[in-house]
Amino acid sequence: MTAAGVSIASTASGHGRMRDRWVLAGLLTGPGLYIAIMAIVPAFLMVQLSLAHREVGGLWSPGFELTQYRQLATPLFARIMGFSLLLALTGAAICVSLAFPAAYFITRMRRRAQVAWLVFLLGSLSLSEVLIVFAFQVLLSTSGTLASALNAVGLLAPGASLYPNFPAVLTCLVYLLLPYVILFFYPALSQLDPEMEQAAATMGASRVSTFVKVVLPMMRGQILTGVLLVVIFTFGAYLTPLVLGRPPQWTIAIHINNAAMGAGNLPLAAAYAVAVVAFMVALLALTRILSQRKAVEA
Repeated sequence: MTAAGVSIASTASGHGRMRDRWVLAGLLTGPGLYIAIMAIVPAFLMVQLSLAHREVGGLWSPGFELTQYRQLATPLFARIMGFSLLLALTGAAICVSLAFPAAYFITRMRRRAQVAWLVFLLGSLSLSEVLIVFAFQVLLSTSGTLASALNAVGLLAPGASLYPNFPAVLTCLVYLLLPYVILFFYPALSQLDPEMEQAAATMGASRVSTFVKVVLPMMRGQILTGVLLVVIFTFGAYLTPLVLGRPPQWTIAIHINNAAMGAGNLPLAAAYAVAVVAFMVALLALTRILSQRKAVEA
């Protein structure tokens, strides 16, 4: 091929790549604008409302007041945020501890067994949260199956129920989130090179030792992301703690609703929401820093 031909081919290839970039940019513009608008506009309105002046009767007028933010420095708000974080971290620890080994062993099954498990997990996600929460309420009630069985063997006092309390809230949240976390870990674990495990086995490592010393270190980033996902979903849980918990087990989401709908204090509810969003952003930033640090160490 002559120099002119090479130049023409190079120019055509450059134009083709440029066209592909413009097409890709056009395809991403719509979803990107939608996500930006639906994230930025509500956030701006929420901050504006949190600084507004509260009027009598649940109304508010535009202003720039820090009255509602001063209430965030009270022991009550600290206790609410502390419990929400405790519930989220506990639920994340349990979910990841159960989901990661489960996803790992599913990926090591035969194809038909994997498909059956995936169908089962996806089927469990078809049940609504409302149905599951109220099913737990019936199950843990005085006349429920579980309470009746414990009464029969003398492990539970007659007429007692297994809710409302912290274990009931935590158990239901783990049940709700566990299929999501297993499905989150499944793609990464299914792409894990089995030759690494075989190499560990040839060096005398047992399956448990291989799982702990080979698989877990390789999946630290995915594990950290899974913990973050559970924390985000659990931190703002509403229905489960409302139905299965007492006021001390209520999360920040319930208190936001009570401030807005019960007390009619929309600026306070907005200030609560701004604090939660700021906390989540800080948590995402911390997770990002930890992920990068672990990647550098690896």
